[in-house]
Amino acid sequence: MRSAAFFLITLLLACAGTPTAQTPAEPVTAIVGATLIDGTGKPPLQDAIVLVQSGHVRAAGPRTSISVPEDAEVIDATGKTLIPGLIDLHSHYMNASGRELDRQLGVQLAWGVTTARSIGVDDPEHVAQLRSVRERGVPAPRLLTAGLGFSHPQGHPVNLPQIYRPKGPVEAQQQVLALAHERVDFLKMWVDSKYGTIPKISKEVREAITDAAAQHGIPVVAHIFDEEDVYHLAVREVTDFLHTVRDREPMDAKFLKLCKSRNVSFTPTLTVIESNWLLMEHPELLLDDPEVRAASSAEAATQIADPQWRKQRLAETRLDILKPELGRAQRFSKQMAEEGIWLGLGSDSNGATIPHGWGAHNEMRLLVDAGIAPLEVLSIATEASARRLGGYGADIGTLEPGKQADLVLLDADPVADIRNTRRIARVMQAGRWVDREGLLQAE
Repeated sequence: MRSAAFFLITLLLACAGTPTAQTPAEPVTAIVGATLIDGTGKPPLQDAIVLVQSGHVRAAGPRTSISVPEDAEVIDATGKTLIPGLIDLHSHYMNASGRELDRQLGVQLAWGVTTARSIGVDDPEHVAQLRSVRERGVPAPRLLTAGLGFSHPQGHPVNLPQIYRPKGPVEAQQQVLALAHERVDFLKMWVDSKYGTIPKISKEVREAITDAAAQHGIPVVAHIFDEEDVYHLAVREVTDFLHTVRDREPMDAKFLKLCKSRNVSFTPTLTVIESNWLLMEHPELLLDDPEVRAASSAEAATQIADPQWRKQRLAETRLDILKPELGRAQRFSKQMAEEGIWLGLGSDSNGATIPHGWGAHNEMRLLVDAGIAPLEVLSIATEASARRLGGYGADIGTLEPGKQADLVLLDADPVADIRNTRRIARVMQAGRWVDREGLLQAE
């Protein structure tokens, strides 16, 4: 009996000592010597090392505290700045499909936008194409979609007849059910009377949408303009607002208390206001910049190149209203930032008047012009925007161990000048370098 036990123990020890086949470790990329801006709002870290493995950040910190594995691929980033991938919470792709849509998505990624929300103009076919980019191997931001958004039958945006325009609460709830079957990531509603010129979606229909959305566990995002609509929707658990309050300034203590108690955030989309005149007054911003041209549709570039088209467009635009509106939106954004109320980054890009990718960088410029510090704007464009994505954003938005390795390597310091975010050396998404040159040249 004793010898049998001895034999068994000996066999187990022998098996324990026998080498077993192991999966080879994923290679490590070491980005060495850059100034690290990790997205959390911490001061920039000079001479940092970031290790990337298996699509995630393995380590990030000062050179003195991180050892680089001997077999790592080492990227000498001395003199450069490393920031997280940008998150654009407000994109539209309604004018593109097929190869053109894939091209626009690739260009947006090449500009350092590694995650984007498509916000309310995607019919089921478009949703399917956006969903398929990963399996088709199309370089693109990580994409979330709201499917088709909701508005009043004669409401804003009047030039989008294909969105949902329910005539009453029952129809609205049926349309929410259809979106739930499409497994959309969130719902979008437009609540804007355009200075009282068109009807807003009714409160009764809004409430039907939010009730049905809650039943299906789908968050709701709302385009707003008027203060009263923030009050109405915030108490119905809508906390993610697009654009800014522009019918009142500054916002009073009651409003600030509401925003803080309800964890409300605003994605200002200052760029969409400025787009009414910027490229018309300064066509060289597009025509003389190959990367901006690549981000624009061919039709948009042709229009911008035509001085008569630009002249007519400006003549038809109420600049006397829109230019002061930009100032109000910037002052609102600054007040929210100073009060500690969440802001997100959103460009309202569409591939035409607002080129994809470029819009996110222009939005950061406008936020800095509003008086928000560049380091805070970088956090808005990354960590703060990731927070608005709920669980989907839990592992993106910062360059910290365990997070997805989405990053942008810059040739110049964006804290010194936020426009340096455009000086992109390389982009990485989920641990893989992006072929920027190829994407920006794609036809």
